[in-house]
Amino acid sequence: MNSLAIDCAVSKIAIAAKKDGKMVKTVLDIGIRQSEKLLPAVDYVMREMELSPSDLTCTVTTLGPGTFTGLRLGLCTLKALTLSNNVPLYGIPSLDAYHWNIRNVGGIHLSVIESKEEEYFYSVFDGGKKIHEDDDKHIDEILSMFSEEDTLLVSGPGAASFVEQTRERKPLLKLSAITPWTDCCESLFEMAEEKISRKEKPLEDYDGPLYVRKSEAEIVYEQNQKKE
Repeated sequence: MNSLAIDCAVSKIAIAAKKDGKMVKTVLDIGIRQSEKLLPAVDYVMREMELSPSDLTCTVTTLGPGTFTGLRLGLCTLKALTLSNNVPLYGIPSLDAYHWNIRNVGGIHLSVIESKEEEYFYSVFDGGKKIHEDDDKHIDEILSMFSEEDTLLVSGPGAASFVEQTRERKPLLKLSAITPWTDCCESLFEMAEEKISRKEKPLEDYDGPLYVRKSEAEIVYEQNQKKE
């Protein structure tokens, strides 16, 4: 299966192309310059795998939650390929993708992405099943869901910082971070292939990112409207 994946849920955007079980991947950690470098990065991984857009079986991306700019960049880039080459595009909820590699490990799992200082996008899994939908809360609110008798396995880009902050707040809570994970491209490929095998429909033209909170621009706009 020939695939192209973009993990754009965090500030570090990863782009990967896969062909015949082999993969080429590059990572952009260059701030606002990502918008100008994303297409050249896509072209690079495709050329290294000797793929053209018409060769692709599918494309896949993290759908959110995550950074607003990154999600829009990734989705728009792959939608352009879909429209011009009729390549099906699959969207995977970001927290599901970061949990994928440990889905068969027993116990309670927390998948986290830092949203602001001491705030996280998060989702809770038990026995591989999601038991709490994606949300965005302060770490203290998240920790209030668990007792010190619980044992948590934390995955995702925010895992290390979440565990460090938790030990300052609840030192008796047993939890471990699955690190280091710089991206979830491999998981995206596997999850897209599973969707195809189950004959699930790809994203429609009108489908957009999954947001669990308002953007800073929306918040400022609403505040200004109230003042007026």
